[in-house]
Amino acid sequence: MTSLTQQQLTSARGLIFCQGRLLERQLYRYVFEEGERQACLKALLAYQNPDGGFGNGLEPDLLCPGSSAIGAETALFILDLLDYQEPQIILPLLDWLAANQDETGGMRHPPQGFEQYPHQPWWEGDDAERVLVLATQLKDWQDAKPFFFAKARQFYDQTPAPEEPSFYSYPQFAYLTRYQQSDADSASFRNLLAKLLAVLADNAEHFPLFSRYWYYAQDYVEPNVLDQAAAAVTAAFLPEGGIPNPYPDLPWWQPIFTLDSLILLKKSGYL
Repeated sequence: MTSLTQQQLTSARGLIFCQGRLLERQLYRYVFEEGERQACLKALLAYQNPDGGFGNGLEPDLLCPGSSAIGAETALFILDLLDYQEPQIILPLLDWLAANQDETGGMRHPPQGFEQYPHQPWWEGDDAERVLVLATQLKDWQDAKPFFFAKARQFYDQTPAPEEPSFYSYPQFAYLTRYQQSDADSASFRNLLAKLLAVLADNAEHFPLFSRYWYYAQDYVEPNVLDQAAAAVTAAFLPEGGIPNPYPDLPWWQPIFTLDSLILLKKSGYL
């Protein structure tokens, strides 16, 4: 088992509590200090809008109040960490998602009025492909909103697979981990799997298998690959706290990515 030293853990906790939001602090307390799951949900619900979607800076590169697909993905990742499978949050979110698909089945973006709020420039474009990872996260809820999932499938069928997958082309990979409905799907997934190790190596600074983006791939690598990835992220913890931030101009990500890696290490049996 990979282990962090007590000093590494103490420094990481200090980073999360000094620089993280209430949401990160509550998640850390729940996972590592016998905090309350309900306190995590309460912190998360502060980002949910009356329309059922999530915004208000839950994804901290997009600080507009309006709901967005990336806000939904972020919320569902947190709910997954909390093993949350209850309708009170998910059904209103599904309603918002279904109401905000475009004619192709992708997600409409950006939110109306977003330009009046701080945001990173990459959120000025479309975000249609996000529907694939949202359908993955919500697979167990297909009966609640079948039209949303049918349109997500329509979008998948019309979207060519990336010839050279990158760090942020994970939605198609994630989708095929849950939706292989034909021989062509299986062949596409085998092709992505053949390129997976290269994606992981090319993006090692993101610690992909212990990130919110590629943790779907943990079940599709050999145990020694996962062991090596766990050892790499553990060795990278800095004396001053947390893992290195691949985006030094966006310092708010360091406590978030640090917490992600800590929780995923624990859920995977490495802590």
